[in-house]
Amino acid sequence: MGRRSPLAHAPRPAVSARRQVCVNDKVKAVAGPIVLATDASVGPDRVASGYLATTGHTGLRAHLYPKYLVRPQSRVVVTELRAVYLGLKAVLLTHPGRPIEVRVDNLQALRHLHGWQQGGSDMPEGYDTHLRAQGRRPSLVKLQLLAEYTPHLTFVHEKAHAGHPLNEAADSLAKLGLRCVRGAVPRTELPRLVPLWAAGALADYRRSQAA
Repeated sequence: MGRRSPLAHAPRPAVSARRQVCVNDKVKAVAGPIVLATDASVGPDRVASGYLATTGHTGLRAHLYPKYLVRPQSRVVVTELRAVYLGLKAVLLTHPGRPIEVRVDNLQALRHLHGWQQGGSDMPEGYDTHLRAQGRRPSLVKLQLLAEYTPHLTFVHEKAHAGHPLNEAADSLAKLGLRCVRGAVPRTELPRLVPLWAAGALADYRRSQAA
């Protein structure tokens, strides 16, 4: 991409780790079909999801995820799927009924999405589908319903770390969120870094489409 990660510009003061951070923002959109890229970053006890869409919707969520909840491999898939849910929720809110191409770089997550579109209900091994606090549905159950019942959704594989601007941005946002909950990046920097990186990545994507 020829663009430095926002992590390179983040200050490095000692800050305390946090249990959760969440940012949802919107920058200038790219005209044309809607494409949504999502990605995840997973540590020993914390996970993070990032997303960026050509509609300009972008964001990240990172939080504590105790080891005992699911085994490590499932934790990766769960977090990848949560990134898809976060991105779709943001885009569908303002663009209901529009065709959306969702690009995912995790093949196991992609298999779940395709299975849900066909009416399946399999979840990643160990994922708890019981209602959460205040009767809320688990995020992956809500994503399963979106995948099955939302028309014009297409889930495709995007090769990771291949220089695709949207995928690279989603990856960077997830890593940024993980560093924040670890205490390496101040939470106060997220409102500046998230739209900055998203806008730059969409500008790169716009140029690549015009080339």
